[in-house]
Formats: sequence, C-alpha cells, structure tokens
Amino acid sequence: MSAVAIDETDSPLCSLIERSRIIVMLGAGGVGKTTSSIMTALIAARMGRRVALLSIDPAKRLAAALGIPLSNHLRQILMPPEVRLSGIVDAAILDQKAVFDSMVYKHAPSMETAERILAHPVYQAASTNLAGPLEYMALAKLEELAENPNYDLLVLDTPPDTQALDFLTRPNVLAGFMENRVMTWLIRPFIAASRFGLSRLFSVSERLMGGIAKVTGVSALQSFGEFLMLMQEVIQGFHKSGENIVGLLHRSSTAFVLVSAPTEAAGRSSTGIYHELTKAGYDLNAVIFNKCLPAAVAENACNSDQGHPALDILRDRFKGEQRVLQTLRQTIEKTTQNVSFLSLDDDPQPLGNLDAILKLGARIKIC
Repeated sequence: MSAVAIDETDSPLCSLIERSRIIVMLGAGGVGKTTSSIMTALIAARMGRRVALLSIDPAKRLAAALGIPLSNHLRQILMPPEVRLSGIVDAAILDQKAVFDSMVYKHAPSMETAERILAHPVYQAASTNLAGPLEYMALAKLEELAENPNYDLLVLDTPPDTQALDFLTRPNVLAGFMENRVMTWLIRPFIAASRFGLSRLFSVSERLMGGIAKVTGVSALQSFGEFLMLMQEVIQGFHKSGENIVGLLHRSSTAFVLVSAPTEAAGRSSTGIYHELTKAGYDLNAVIFNKCLPAAVAENACNSDQGHPALDILRDRFKGEQRVLQTLRQTIEKTTQNVSFLSLDDDPQPLGNLDAILKLGARIKIC
C-alpha cells in the first residue's frame, strides 16, 4: 500500500472537519488515538473552528499529553507563541460523578428531590461504582456539548477497544437497569405502598417482602426501595437522553475515525472495532494509521542491494506493515465505501508539546 504525500489543506481529514459537527475517535490502546484526537482538534482550530475536545479515556492520557491539569469543565488550551490559530480548543476530561450529578439535577422533578438523591448512600455508591457509568456519562456530556452554541466541532477521545464500543452501543444502560424484571419485582411493594405513605410501608415491610427481607435485611431493602422511588423520573430522563444521543450519533454530521497502527495486534483490534461499529449501524469515515515506517527509510531499505542485518529488519518490518494495512483496508472496503485511509510516519522524537503535535498534520499521507 503506497502512501502519497499531500498538502495538509487538501487532506481528507480537513474535508471531514469541515463537514462534521462531531468527530468520534476510536482505536485500541497504544496506537496514538489521543495524539490523533489532539492533532485533529488543533487542525480544526487552525481552520477557524471553535473546538471542544473531550476525553472519556479513564487513563487520563489527554491530560498527560497536553501537560496541563484538566477537569470536567472545559478549559481553553493555551498555545505556545509559535502556534497561530484562528480558532480555539477547549478541553475537558470526563468526571463521571460530576456529570451524573448534573443529570440528576436536570431530570429530577424538584431541587429538593435532587438533593435527596445526591445525599442518598445508594446514589453515592452507584454514581461511582455502577457498571458501565463511564460510557453513559460520556454520552450525557456529549448531549450537553452538542447543545452548546459556543462550539462548532466536538472531538471525542474515547476509551480503548470494547470500552469505546460500550460508549456507542449502551446509551440506555441506566434505563435498562430500571426495566429489569427482577429489579421491578423487588421494588413493586415499595411503589405500591408509596400511595399510603412510607411509614405504612415500613411497618408492614416484613410481610410485603417475605423471605427476601429476612435474607438481605429489611433496612437495606427499605433504603434501596426508597432510592429507586426517588430515581424513577430521573431514570426516565436518562432514557430520553439516551434516545436523543442515539439520534445525535447517527446524524450525517457525526463522523467516526478509526485510529490504528501497522501491527498484527492493532490490525486485529481495529477489525473487531470496525465490525462492531457497523453492526451498531454507524458508518466509518476515515482510518488513520499511526507509527508507519517512514517512506524514505522503507524505499532506501527495499532498493538497497546490501545484505546488512539492519536492512533486513527494515525490509521485514515494511512488508509486515503493508500486509496489515492491506488486510484491514480490504476488510473495510468489502462493505463500506468512501472511507479515507491516511497514514502518519513514525517519529523517534517524542511529541512533547502542542506545536509538535500540530505539525503532525503536515505529515499526513493518503494510503
């Protein structure tokens, strides 16, 4: 698979930026996804876009890459003097509990109910430990930012592999929790008795809950039942938000970029992500191959008649890279058309600052 050098302004990535409202970056761990996310946001800002860069990567790679402390609140990235941007980049790292709290305030029927929910011990445990909340809270944050007129483009740096797929395929995880038949059966007595007041419920709870209360402890069931009663309208609001987000992700202005690397492991992971993405009904728009052997190095090694071991290693690496890239490309093109394939050469120098990351855009090639 040959690579053709292009001017950054003619890059398919720039075309994707121009026509997109949301760009979701997907990929395995260690392939340069966070760096590619930052690069995309910076290129967009250089094009004059007002960009919100959100990381839902629990490893906090975005903060490390930018070298500044970030929080759940968007904060403008301060550019070094040598970087000239006509737009801006504001960045944030998802704070799971803070987003959960804001959703409770948004959907609770009253401020008093919201405060009772936030103070409840079940909520305090669930908001940080419930299975799957990171991906769900990311979707909630996405919905919030999509409604913000201060930004032209949202760039999402997602968790690696299956975590990112959870982000895309489980928008209603909390609504599903409420709809579970076992949970409904457990709290049915509490919901029914709420018509007569909780004091009446608690006085007859042993009879209502039967043997379950004896096993688990009636006080725990009372606390849990009360919590779910408080949360009914909030969870219904979560469900509605989930439906809105599904629609948002399926808009033509939402783009998906798969970041990969020319290794067997990354190729297998990228193939899996692609299949799951299409199974969920989303269209892939571009693939970025990071850490490729520089074309000049590959050309010199392949054209050399010398039999030096170092040259043999470079030739073998180049052949292996081409095999991985070609296999992934053929897999994608079997079922998806109009996908842009881009590559970035490997750089032995660390990308330690924003200027270096922005210069990556000048090295993009079309595969």
